[in-house]
Amino acid sequence: MYKPPKPSSLLPTSASAPTLLSPTFRANHPLGRLIRSRLVRTVFMAYVGFCALFTLKHIVTYESKPEPIVYKHYDLERTYDADKPYSVVSELSTGVILSKMFTFSTPDLTDNIQPFFVRSESTPRPEDITLATFVPQDNLSELIRLVEHFPGPISVVMHVDHASNEPGALNPISRLHTMLASHPKIRAQVDVHLITSPQTHRKPESTTVQEQSNLHRNIARFFARTDFVLLMEADGSMPMTDVAKSFKERPQWMEKLRSGNVFVLPGFDVAMVAEASEGMTTSEDKSKELVPVLKGSQLPRSKDALLTQVHESQMVLSEKTWKRTIRNVDYNTWATQQSRLSSIQNYDPFFAPSVILRRDKMLWCPERFGNNQAACLFELYLSGADFWVLPNDFTVNSGERKEALITEREKTINTRLYQKFHEESCLKHARAFYAAGEWDSDRARHCRISCQKVLAVWGLVIRQA
Repeated sequence: MYKPPKPSSLLPTSASAPTLLSPTFRANHPLGRLIRSRLVRTVFMAYVGFCALFTLKHIVTYESKPEPIVYKHYDLERTYDADKPYSVVSELSTGVILSKMFTFSTPDLTDNIQPFFVRSESTPRPEDITLATFVPQDNLSELIRLVEHFPGPISVVMHVDHASNEPGALNPISRLHTMLASHPKIRAQVDVHLITSPQTHRKPESTTVQEQSNLHRNIARFFARTDFVLLMEADGSMPMTDVAKSFKERPQWMEKLRSGNVFVLPGFDVAMVAEASEGMTTSEDKSKELVPVLKGSQLPRSKDALLTQVHESQMVLSEKTWKRTIRNVDYNTWATQQSRLSSIQNYDPFFAPSVILRRDKMLWCPERFGNNQAACLFELYLSGADFWVLPNDFTVNSGERKEALITEREKTINTRLYQKFHEESCLKHARAFYAAGEWDSDRARHCRISCQKVLAVWGLVIRQA
């Protein structure tokens, strides 16, 4: 017969282990005496009453909430019409909007962008071509040369990177207002967009901001008031011909421009020689600073005059590229062309000329680079835009502006960064063409040809164009 085991003397029995509610526990244990306290019971009942009143208040508030306002004249949807009372953008500050537009720039920099700090007195037509460029704060005289060489609207970015109210410091804002008061052409043609660096970003030893040129290009292009822009290299180059007139005389070029093509202006540099002086030997002349052989009034304003000066070695073709051995613009072909466009066949990813393109519906300059216009144009080329060289228009760099000094380390960093960008852009555009079913189309031929090595390494099958 089964007999239950005897309880061990080491384990407490039910009689010897008082529970939380047992009379023995409440009488002898300190926690039991605390539970029996009138103060604890009063606090507990007050907490229960507060919870009940709080819940009742929220129920009454929810039931008495008014009906939401519904506009009966439109369907509720997200809109960015800033002039409408229901616009989402109208509730955002200018700094927040610009920080979303220029995502690679720091917020404390975008908060200090002042679009149309100076607005031109004239209103340009949509079909005009706006010159978009950057003017250094210590070389505002370029504004005078710009209005003398370009008759159309101009969108300029000026970046002030040091305090202008310090004793003895340059005051570019005052100089700008002085120039506006004394030059009617500047007032009539130029829109100035001002950027002021915050105090933490200012460099007292630096007088010119050079590391944000891609941001400057995007701002000048975005706030242009025409449908087309002439994106100028910020190196002191000037357009020597009326490019807008060339497009007006040839409507077929304007159609190409509207369809997303890019037009290249060949760039030329004035030849430089050592400044000679009496009593100087040959070795001393070589050590002196180089000066241009032509002055501002001697610069060519027509193609015939330019060809003459090139023949006399006073002007040289300037390839805006890091690789000086590569020629994107064939000078011999361009010199013989009178009215026909010539396309760039062997495109160099480091090519960075002055170009005319649509203001919208085109890719923007990547702001990860400080100053690399080649990155702007390379993505346009991969996206399918054809590059056409204008037969009679050109730009000239007079050599008056000194080039920004870049250390060897900065050159190495820029070269490696651009190499990674080259591979990334090839993969991005190849994936977009493949996803859209356009990999075999004529639009994707630039990506297929230029990115064969990059795509082959990643295992994609490359078909010949």
